Amino acid sequence: MYYFASSAALPVELLRSIDDYLGRWGIALLLVFLLLALLGNLLLKRRMQYNRALLQTNKEMLATILDSVDAFIYIKSPTLEYQYVNRRISELFGLPADKIIGKRDEAFFDAGSAAEIKQVDRNVLASGKKVTVEESNVLQGESRVRTFLSIKMPLSMSPGTAPCLCGISTELTDYLEMQSRTHYLAFYDSLTGLPNRRLLMDSLTAAIAHEEWAASYSAVMVIDLDNFRLVNDIQGHDSGDQLLISVAEQLRQRLDAEETLARFSSDEFVVLINNLGEQQANAALKAERVARQLLETIAQLRNSHSLPISASIGISLFTGGGEHSMDSVLQQADMALQQAKSAGGNGLCFFNTDMQTSVLERASLEADLHKALERNELALHYQVQVDHQGVTIGVEALLRWFHPQRGWVSPATFIPLAEENRLIVPIGYWVMRSACEQLAKWSRQAAYAPLSISVNVSSVQFQQPEFVRDVEALLAETQAPPSRLVLEVTESLLMQEPVRVRNTMLQLRAKGIRFALDDFGTGYSSLSYLKRLPLDELKIDQSFIHELLTDKTDAAIVDTTILLAVSLGLTVVAEGVEKKEQLDWLRGHGCYRYQGYLFGRPTPIEYLFETY
Repeated sequence: MYYFASSAALPVELLRSIDDYLGRWGIALLLVFLLLALLGNLLLKRRMQYNRALLQTNKEMLATILDSVDAFIYIKSPTLEYQYVNRRISELFGLPADKIIGKRDEAFFDAGSAAEIKQVDRNVLASGKKVTVEESNVLQGESRVRTFLSIKMPLSMSPGTAPCLCGISTELTDYLEMQSRTHYLAFYDSLTGLPNRRLLMDSLTAAIAHEEWAASYSAVMVIDLDNFRLVNDIQGHDSGDQLLISVAEQLRQRLDAEETLARFSSDEFVVLINNLGEQQANAALKAERVARQLLETIAQLRNSHSLPISASIGISLFTGGGEHSMDSVLQQADMALQQAKSAGGNGLCFFNTDMQTSVLERASLEADLHKALERNELALHYQVQVDHQGVTIGVEALLRWFHPQRGWVSPATFIPLAEENRLIVPIGYWVMRSACEQLAKWSRQAAYAPLSISVNVSSVQFQQPEFVRDVEALLAETQAPPSRLVLEVTESLLMQEPVRVRNTMLQLRAKGIRFALDDFGTGYSSLSYLKRLPLDELKIDQSFIHELLTDKTDAAIVDTTILLAVSLGLTVVAEGVEKKEQLDWLRGHGCYRYQGYLFGRPTPIEYLFETY
């Protein structure tokens, strides 16, 4: 019995021992788990503190970057309240950021501007697409219209929520004002405010090409003041300038709004009258009546010393439809003017067939130009282009004509003639072939392989349907490297049929050919083509470089052009650099490629690097 009782009690004691043992270890494990949890929580808190600090640092860094960008950057809520603005926005509105956040554009812009902004913003959020738009807005309390180039896009802040709107705007106001000033300088006379020679040429060209006026006569009148030089010599140039201003104002008041009046030269004015009727005699009668009224108007003027004023007028009648050329019409009117002056002045004269000497001479020049190619009278001269370290990086191919009897004929004389009679198409093809052959030769010579050749392309040539095909064929035939060929185009070309021009450029760009915008600043065009077209270089016209050091306007135009080109990723080339002082100025303002007599005159290829 004793044995039985002892053997029954042993498992109970053992179980208790086991329970105590397991209980102590359970508590120990629980304490370990609690300690691990505490350490994990501590590490998590430290990690979160680190992440918050890192996030704050990144946020401050991003804010610093956005505040340093020279652009207006903002985020608007789906209901178009400002949620974020950078420093430039605060400066624009003249308020700290916390006074802008939560408000809409109605609080900062006038009603019309705010409505236009809202419409654009709503369209972006509705379409879900990024847009680039030019906006003209007026701030509250201001009358000045500010122009912005804005990129706007929807921005999803978190999944499942309505998108916000992110905007980046660059102000173009100062540039557009400068561009407007450039346009004014290019197309209007600074003394009288009248259209200048260039704008008159454009108007006259349009009148000549107008198909609807093919049967209707127009008239060009060249008005020249008699003995104007005496006014300057005796009374001084200030008196002469005042006289010109008075003449311009009186003539402008006497003419109808649809009649064009331009100042052509020092004391020479030109009037263009369109749509005078289909009968030559009636058209001449109407033109004569206007001319005599203008003579009377001028005769009634007196300058500050009461000297009598008179003028002579030469008149040329022409019809539209492209049967005449701009030069021939002006030449005819000028010859008529000279006849009026030969008759004693203070009168008018119509052009007649007895004045054809110079016209026939021009016709003779045109006939010779037709034979210039087959006679091998045309040649290419090359002018070097260098970088800021004085290293030659390329050349421009310039067309020259040596006539057996006339000698060297000015490109300003024969190139416009070639464009008018479309000889520029075969001539331009010859120029392109010659340039490609030269590039192919250089590509096999290590010293010259990096050089590029720039070729001017006439708008007539560029508009030919087979232009792309011809260029591609020349590259394949000559094995010239396309990336070393630069085609120079003008602003006037870019504004003609812009969609077609862009497609042509893109096709050639796909082959590796580069494009340069020549004579930039001398024309008037929108900024839009600069961002749409595949341009690589922008060439500043030499007319701005010549007076760069003495004319603040020219200097401002050049400086603005350089900044614009750099912001668009374009290489800037300054033409007409003749002085070291000009070079130093350009280099100091961020222009690093140059062309001009300072580095070398245009010369035949065999002497190019000998003279440089």
